[in-house]
Amino acid sequence: MIILFLLTLTASSYPEEATGAVTRIIDGVTFEVSELGCVRLADVMGVNANSQAGLDAREFTRDNLMGTQVFLDIDNKTGQDKGGCWMCVVYKANANGTANLKKNFNKMYVNAGYGMQRDDPRTEFDPLSW
Repeated sequence: MIILFLLTLTASSYPEEATGAVTRIIDGVTFEVSELGCVRLADVMGVNANSQAGLDAREFTRDNLMGTQVFLDIDNKTGQDKGGCWMCVVYKANANGTANLKKNFNKMYVNAGYGMQRDDPRTEFDPLSW
């Protein structure tokens, strides 16, 4: 029973489905990653991009991700949204260049107050497990 539980935990996150450097910030929840293109934070509802809160959210994302290496767990159920952005859980890198599972940017964004966690049933993710 314990082994099954551990396998479930391990199988729930694949942060190395894609990796790259963040090259452009579009808004707080949307940005571009080299070698992949447009990425959107899965299971996160961002604030209105045209509001002051939206500008603050964009700055938060820029300060945390611009030019940094990220590891992406791409949603295998929806893939891309209507705008062509990949729906992902985004992890920041450790100093040695490996994925840091404790630095889930989706969770960081919500915890900073820039968005709301939303469990979208169309995605494979469970934000309550973040």
